[in-house]
Amino acid sequence: MMKPRGKSVNKKKTIEAWLEKQETMHMDGSSILQTGEQEEEQAAMITSVERQKRSKHRYNIHVGGTYAFSVHEDIMIKHRLLKGEMIPSENFEQILQDEERHSAYFQAVRFISHRPRTVKELRLKLKEKGYEPELIDYAVERLKEQKFVDDKLFAQQLAESRIYSQKKGRNLVQQELAQKGVPKEHIQSALERVDPERELASAMELGLKRWKLLSGSGTDKSRKLYGFLLRRGYSSSQVQKVLRACIDGEAEMEADEMFLD
Repeated sequence: MMKPRGKSVNKKKTIEAWLEKQETMHMDGSSILQTGEQEEEQAAMITSVERQKRSKHRYNIHVGGTYAFSVHEDIMIKHRLLKGEMIPSENFEQILQDEERHSAYFQAVRFISHRPRTVKELRLKLKEKGYEPELIDYAVERLKEQKFVDDKLFAQQLAESRIYSQKKGRNLVQQELAQKGVPKEHIQSALERVDPERELASAMELGLKRWKLLSGSGTDKSRKLYGFLLRRGYSSSQVQKVLRACIDGEAEMEADEMFLD
């Protein structure tokens, strides 16, 4: 299993290392932190702001002529991280937190832009990317509030697609939703919305096509079709109805052929 790379930890260490460097310089009488008469407030002046070459939405922030950290342009605007502005030392932690949250949120948006995902899937993807639990919670909750992540709706849409379009039974759908981490109540609600007649019609269509491709005696074909439909997620009662239709249909065809002969 891939180990988390610790995105937020690495960024935090970068800023902490920079602050430690400034404190050391301050002790030597050459700190860039501006101090009042009683050292009640410390602040650092931004001397340069540069757009990154590989990411046009990210900027490198230089303080006192030294690289300090990088942020997304949204965070830069929010905290007015502009050349000549002063950054109070107590604001660094908030800037870091906002940057980390912003990063986790937009990474989550990228994940769901490819296809809908459940809360469990999204959490696992963010964990693989190295985000810490509190950042994962923030990103997921924000997307839930915006209705971009909705396990109940996800279950309904997947159930309808699998059963009506892909001709899979509800047992297989139930298993898939459970593996994706959808709560039991949402799974039950989604399956209750499925039209049993449409589900059976899909099973009939699939079964009749499969029956024509099978070889062997009637018993062999029944056994093969029975196992095939069960693996597709259909219930035994549904499979029995499909088998009866296939057997009856074949018997009618044989009777018609005998009549023509």
